[in-house]
Amino acid sequence: MKLDPLPIFRDEEHHKYFWEPTQEWLAYSTTGITGISKTREQIAKFEETKHIWGPRGTYVHGCLEQFMLGNKKPDPGDYGKWVEPLLAHPYWETFEPWAVEYMLCDLKKSVGGQLDLLGYDHKNKQVVLIDLKTQSSARASKYSTDAQMGSYVHSLVDHHGLAINACRTMWSRPGKAILGQVQDVNQCCEAWADAWDFFKMKQSII
Repeated sequence: MKLDPLPIFRDEEHHKYFWEPTQEWLAYSTTGITGISKTREQIAKFEETKHIWGPRGTYVHGCLEQFMLGNKKPDPGDYGKWVEPLLAHPYWETFEPWAVEYMLCDLKKSVGGQLDLLGYDHKNKQVVLIDLKTQSSARASKYSTDAQMGSYVHSLVDHHGLAINACRTMWSRPGKAILGQVQDVNQCCEAWADAWDFFKMKQSII
């Protein structure tokens, strides 16, 4: 099974999404909504280190995309410490990709986003949504991706009527890749609803 692409264009430079049927730019992005709760210190650190994690994240995501589309030996470039353990993870042996780097949206909220990976886990017989996160250290801490996942789940149901059985986060670190535990789909959707409410509240204050 492969998901047909939705009629969405993404402006990579400005991280904005365009819904082609109505010729409208969507007002928000999923990560823009979920990132609103960051503190000033977190935002400052985010911007200070963006030149490091930005290119790395883009490249590692690109390698996983190539791998899922059939290229079993994509060039790891300068990021072999991240790419090689990620692609060698045993989870992929029984995973069938249905959509990779797939753009979607919530038209009612005017939110666009791009999921990393959706597919079928043959071992556990589940439709699984996977988000890939790259981290600088092998000892980095995990953090919640529930709200981001919830946004994608909502859009997949809205556009495709597709039931997601589980969400999982793949943590790509130098020298190791760790597949996180199953994240409850309903909990992810609740986290997205909370993130949206918090975002709108902040917007009304500004």
